[in-house]
Amino acid sequence: MHQNRKRILQSPFIYVSSSTQTVLSVMICLLVPQLIMLFLTKSYASLFVLLSAVLASLLAEAFYHLKKPTSSVMLLIALLQGLLVGFLLPSSYPPAAVFFITFCAMLVGKYAFEGFAASWVNPVALAVAAAYFIYACPFPPFAVDLSILREKNAALSLIREGVFPISALDSRVTDFLNRNVFRHFGMEIPDGYVTLFWDSGSPIPAFRFNLLNLIASLILFSGDMVGFLIPVSFCISYGLLIRFVPLSVLTGTQLYGDIFLAFLTSGVLFSTLFILQWFGTVPYTAWGKLLYGLCAGLFSYLILGYGTSSIGYVFVVLIMNFISIFIQSFETRRMKVFYRKSIRPRLEALKEVLSV
Repeated sequence: MHQNRKRILQSPFIYVSSSTQTVLSVMICLLVPQLIMLFLTKSYASLFVLLSAVLASLLAEAFYHLKKPTSSVMLLIALLQGLLVGFLLPSSYPPAAVFFITFCAMLVGKYAFEGFAASWVNPVALAVAAAYFIYACPFPPFAVDLSILREKNAALSLIREGVFPISALDSRVTDFLNRNVFRHFGMEIPDGYVTLFWDSGSPIPAFRFNLLNLIASLILFSGDMVGFLIPVSFCISYGLLIRFVPLSVLTGTQLYGDIFLAFLTSGVLFSTLFILQWFGTVPYTAWGKLLYGLCAGLFSYLILGYGTSSIGYVFVVLIMNFISIFIQSFETRRMKVFYRKSIRPRLEALKEVLSV
């Protein structure tokens, strides 16, 4: 007996934004080039840390959903969270410790903070902060001794002191850019900045490939997969503070901030793109997101200073998760007032018209 099959088409519908599954899939795909770069640079210790974090996150997800099947979206979330935790931990961490800490932190995040999207605490930041406290150690080369700073420009001093190892191609690329690009503007860049863009050599993978992070941000922003208001307001706030507010308050040294150094170290580009505006932890109105980004820039200045911090951005995220509670609470009250004063009277008037 022949049975007609009916297909449901999407043609009458218009999607105003990408689905969560699509956004998660694209984010994971954008992290793959960095995994390839870790393999090509023989950073096997970082890859083992990443593998441990991913397995722990997936296991925590499976454990949390023992009584019901895990959806494909939740598996993608667990995979992305595991990758982000692994990227933010140094290669010196033992994989076994990474697995245990990530598994426990993810379970605590699911049970204590209500899981995905409803959570007010970023589980990735929670896991990385827990790893830092449980297995604390210095993170060279970004645990910088301020006594080596001799110049007003922090980046030049750190590069010349060898804190950032310069790649072999840095001088060639820098000379090419200075001859063909920057000389037309009456300026030039010193050796070292190209290395910071391409591969800073940090033991923390999220700090290394800033050019790939910039490309990933362009893809996500151009596809409207992530909001740009929080990252843009954060960058403006943090950049202006670094450039114009004296850092002597934080360092005790008369030191001018270098915006390139600030954004190319401490995992600023990576963390701003992937964890600062995690699902469910940010305000939902335009002014709320703007305030969130500006506050994040202020706390980044207070905690990260001119950059080179190994763990500071994670604590910026956790602080902003707490502040976001109050912003969202104020947003909710304003929405209720707006409904009571504007929407409800219109609905009641419409009912009267329809009842006539």
